[in-house]
Amino acid sequence: RMSSELIVDELTGRASAGSIAVTAEGGTVTTNLQQGLAKAWVQVVSGGASLADSFNISGITDDGTGVHTLSINNNMANDDYAVPSSTGGSNTFGTIDSYATGTYRTVQKDTSNQAVEDILTTNTVHGDLA
Repeated sequence: RMSSELIVDELTGRASAGSIAVTAEGGTVTTNLQQGLAKAWVQVVSGGASLADSFNISGITDDGTGVHTLSINNNMANDDYAVPSSTGGSNTFGTIDSYATGTYRTVQKDTSNQAVEDILTTNTVHGDLA
């Protein structure tokens, strides 16, 4: 088998510009490339509500203890997207309590369900871009 290298700046689907099918691991089905990509991700340092690093996140607002609103640079198509969230503490967890096309709000809570400032929180955004 011969290996090859593909060097491109942009990929566009032939049948539909926004849809590229990729053969899945088993070789018998395909998956949609765009649907499988994270549309945004962020690591938030909670103490000062600052962004440690991010992709497609344009800013953060500190809404109170453990509560932050993240602004998405390129909006989502609707508010039906998924945002898995995690926190740095062993007794804390992250939740998302509101979704809009251009923002979502995270709340860090402890095991008694109280909002707390955690060391950091991370999340990714999955869904359709506008």
